[in-house]
Amino acid sequence: MLLKDYISEKGVIFATSVSSKKRALELLSESLAQQHSDLTKNKVLDALLAREKLGSTGLGKGIAIPHCRLAEIENIYAAMLKLDEGVEFESADGLAVNFLFCMVVPENAKDEQLQLLSGLAKLLGNDQVRQSIEKCSHAECLYNLLCQGPERLVS
Repeated sequence: MLLKDYISEKGVIFATSVSSKKRALELLSESLAQQHSDLTKNKVLDALLAREKLGSTGLGKGIAIPHCRLAEIENIYAAMLKLDEGVEFESADGLAVNFLFCMVVPENAKDEQLQLLSGLAKLLGNDQVRQSIEKCSHAECLYNLLCQGPERLVS
């Protein structure tokens, strides 16, 4: 799994804070729609909100992986949001989320989605990786960090 196959540096967003979980998802939806002509902000946002109603995608330890499936697309698209101040995300550990990795997946790519979710959860669950994410202060740093092969991120 290489994240660079799904995201570009333009898909990395930094913000001081957001007012709500919905606003965080709006920023990610806007970013995805600006980068990919086959996505619209409202369609992505609606799908992400519907997925969140099933259960929070907050993993804990300040990490969330909001995701959804759309029948209209043929490729997986991703965006990242790093917040200076965390936002309430209904995570199991009750901690605010300050790093979100969002992905939109074609309806028929269930296996690839599960592999990507599993790989991301393992990667972002690593304390060393999370500390490296915290140290990044601009998009290029975060993009380059997460686009390395997993073996280079965790030593």
